[in-house]
Amino acid sequence: MKLIRQGWKECRSVWDSSSKLLAIGCWLLAVGFQTVRAEQPVVNADHSATFTLKVPEARKVVLVLSGKEYKMERHGDVFTYTTPPLPSEMYTYYYKWGGKEELDPENSRVTRDIALKMNFFFIEGDVADYYLDKDIPHGHIDKVWYPSTLNGMSQRRMFVYTPPGYTADEASDSLHESYPVLYLLHGTGGDETSWADYGRACQILDNMIHRHAIQPLIVVMPNGNVELDAAPGESPYMDKKPSGNNISSWLGKFEKLFVKEIVNYTEKHYRVKADKQHRAIAGLSMGGLHTLFITLNNPDMFDCVGLFSAQTTNMLDENNIFKMERFNHNMQRFRNVLAIFKDKVARPVSLSYRMKDIDIYNHLEEKLACQFEHAPRLYYMAIGHDDFLKKMNSEYRAILDKHGYPYTYVETDGDHSWENWRKYLVDFLKRMQSINNLINL
Repeated sequence: MKLIRQGWKECRSVWDSSSKLLAIGCWLLAVGFQTVRAEQPVVNADHSATFTLKVPEARKVVLVLSGKEYKMERHGDVFTYTTPPLPSEMYTYYYKWGGKEELDPENSRVTRDIALKMNFFFIEGDVADYYLDKDIPHGHIDKVWYPSTLNGMSQRRMFVYTPPGYTADEASDSLHESYPVLYLLHGTGGDETSWADYGRACQILDNMIHRHAIQPLIVVMPNGNVELDAAPGESPYMDKKPSGNNISSWLGKFEKLFVKEIVNYTEKHYRVKADKQHRAIAGLSMGGLHTLFITLNNPDMFDCVGLFSAQTTNMLDENNIFKMERFNHNMQRFRNVLAIFKDKVARPVSLSYRMKDIDIYNHLEEKLACQFEHAPRLYYMAIGHDDFLKKMNSEYRAILDKHGYPYTYVETDGDHSWENWRKYLVDFLKRMQSINNLINL
């Protein structure tokens, strides 16, 4: 009997130890499942991408991938979709179901375009390799508030990228190095975060500098939306939602103050080479409009000019500005009717009283003659074959061709999209390097 009791005691001891180990193992597994999420979508070996979303309550789910809609297949509570093989690129997506737009709960990568938030992923292997965060030296982004009188404000915000080594160079006892500067402008509805976030400008610069494809430079990304002093949610002074209906930014005020406020502040507070040979400016869409007329009205300041899918005409002149204002007012009233029970109603923006600044867009050909008397060493235009602004760009090129002004023209596949604008930035930077212009240290 003593032996039986002893044997039972030993068995119980072993059982208790095993139970504790099993319980600890189960707890670790549970913790692991809570803290480690599977990243979506799954990029397959052939560069296709498989999207998986579990939504038991949904009858239908639509994947919106880079602006195009795809119906997902249902398998019980799970919806899936697999793309064909995709070219190397950064892709954005979100889901639509139950009348809502939803982010992917299994993808922590999120970007924003105007007011729309989207997940994103990469197909590596070519141009997207420039857009990746890699284990290399990184530059730094300064979020700068600078004095401004634009639209009755006292200050506005811009992002300034300084290359790897800039701070270390500043702290050294040696002669401080100065750098070329690129002013990089966003499109309608964007702000100072657009190029750094959706445009992946910082990753592009880090990777190109690391590969010695370009020499280090400083890049200034201002906010060209005259209604907002900073990106939505980033200002302690204003609380406005971004809008793609950004007509008030086409009226010349931003261009008129650009050199006085942004260039002068940059050259006072950063170690940039303050001469034409080492200044560049480029912009997409509305930022292309700003770039075009900033350089036309300051012909001796910028030696590299980049127009990415540019709006080459402001379209608001004395003959149609009142029509546009009425249209803007009617659209705003319609939005207010829809939003009256859920949103704060906004008053329509008046434009006509600001017409005094529109003269910056006048006398195009006379200003071109002055600018091209000592032509920029790189005058770059790029646009997609299906871009809705292609006709406008063709008409502007006809003016340049008529006078024999030199420029570089690039036409790509695609339309008015960030997929093109990121590629244009890479190409523009390479061409700056190849002509030994801004990055000639």
